[in-house]
Amino acid sequence: MTEILTSKMKNDTTRMFFDDVQLNNYYVLVSSITSGTTRQSAVNAQYYTNELLENTLFGKKVLGSDTKFMIKFYDWQKDAVYVQYDDQEDMDGKRFYAIVSPNNNDTGDYRVFKCLSNNNGSASTAPPNWNPENISQVYRTADGYVWKFLYVISSAEFEAYNAIGYVPLIGSYFVQNPDPNADANNIVYGSEISDIFVSNPIDNNGYKTQSGTLTAAPGNDGTLTLRSDGINQITNYYNGMSIYLTNSDGRSFLYKINSYVFEAGTGYGKAKVQGNPLGDEVSNIATFTISPTCLIEGDGTGAVAVANVIEGNISTLLILNAGTGYTNVTAKIIDPIFDFDPEDPNSIDIRASLRPVLSPVGGHGYNLIDELHCKHILFYGYITETDNNQIGKTGTYSHIAVVKNPSFASGTYPDVFDNRIEIETDDIAYAATGDTLQQFNEDNEVIFKAKIQEVDANSNTVFLSNYMGPYQNAANNDVSIDQTKALVNSTGQRMFINTPTANNIIESDYIQRTGQVYFMEDFVPLARTFMSREEYKLVLEF
Repeated sequence: MTEILTSKMKNDTTRMFFDDVQLNNYYVLVSSITSGTTRQSAVNAQYYTNELLENTLFGKKVLGSDTKFMIKFYDWQKDAVYVQYDDQEDMDGKRFYAIVSPNNNDTGDYRVFKCLSNNNGSASTAPPNWNPENISQVYRTADGYVWKFLYVISSAEFEAYNAIGYVPLIGSYFVQNPDPNADANNIVYGSEISDIFVSNPIDNNGYKTQSGTLTAAPGNDGTLTLRSDGINQITNYYNGMSIYLTNSDGRSFLYKINSYVFEAGTGYGKAKVQGNPLGDEVSNIATFTISPTCLIEGDGTGAVAVANVIEGNISTLLILNAGTGYTNVTAKIIDPIFDFDPEDPNSIDIRASLRPVLSPVGGHGYNLIDELHCKHILFYGYITETDNNQIGKTGTYSHIAVVKNPSFASGTYPDVFDNRIEIETDDIAYAATGDTLQQFNEDNEVIFKAKIQEVDANSNTVFLSNYMGPYQNAANNDVSIDQTKALVNSTGQRMFINTPTANNIIESDYIQRTGQVYFMEDFVPLARTFMSREEYKLVLEF
């Protein structure tokens, strides 16, 4: 039995978590569990999550606006081979898109393009050059690649939110939850034709083609006058085939040939086509190519493609119109009437076998979270200079955590908080950073324990961290410190909080051990100074 947790499941789980961040209060908590340079591994167990919470030094709220969907950073590199999109392949984890940086474009930003065709596995040598006038935003580069523009990341957004190996889904082209009803003309219940693969690109054979130019304006009846060396002289030779015309301004047109004759006097061919090339403003000097017709059939509408024939072989098809609304589709090359007989055992003619490739539902670029297999969320936070004045500027920390809905005695959710207990004492001489302080009751039981995290001798202030340990909270979820009892250091010296205690003890607003821990990370302890400005970029994978 094969069991698969689909990309859609992962994408939607990522969406749900992102939405949860917008609706709740998430913090990055910074904790100090170890001392010195010893690293203590985080463990996914209740004891260790409690330990991390109760040893919290400070916390920074993560704003919903600073939470971003993230994708892998696959930058465009010359001579790299990118994977072309295929609806029969699992694209998760593959380099099927490229991010063109300001070094490779003149827009000054980062633009994300999806690879629709890699020219049969060739190296990419030319990045797509974005053009705002390109309506389809599909780009065919000189190396044979076909790219679809998806979205743009400004340089400022890139600098703010990129994390090693990841970039944000962001900007005006990105919609988190596309609304199928937002555009009455947008058919989102099916797909476009992304590409048409030739399953036997080397083995098919026997197809004819003819290229040349028009010699006159199209006739009112759809007649085209064709000039080309070697144009066939057999009446109706090109019947049923397609003629692809291109004006000097780049506009192109595709018609099906209904009838054909050769004029011996002029040496020109006359092809009558379905449609109105005169009304379409086909130029009298347009170039043309005649090739076998590609027939696309399915439950959608509008898809059009033309075969590229080289020396009797069809290796690729050019999608002229991707169409809309397809959930099921087939494609085939219609056999030419003349000079093509693959059923003849003496013939070398072989039919091309085609396989249409459907885009994601709604078309390329419609639903970027699903399309780019987004399963990562960035938590971004930054300790500002103002923040640094509110939290400890000394000591070390060894763990960080993402915590949902911690509780605060004030009932508010501060942008930043210092979780240390601050006491003022005239017995400052007995306080040493890193030492342990304890309080005892009348039965000589420990009722409070904490570590001295910082000593400010100028203000007779001691900052305590790592407090509570296994002890129960007192009333109002406060720590169980007794403001009237001495704090005893490791050598037995006694420190008293200055009176009145109400003015000489400041406790944290954070209620110890509260909040749901969603992520933990440990590292070799890092030292803080008054110059510290931490930036947190936590990329969570779902």
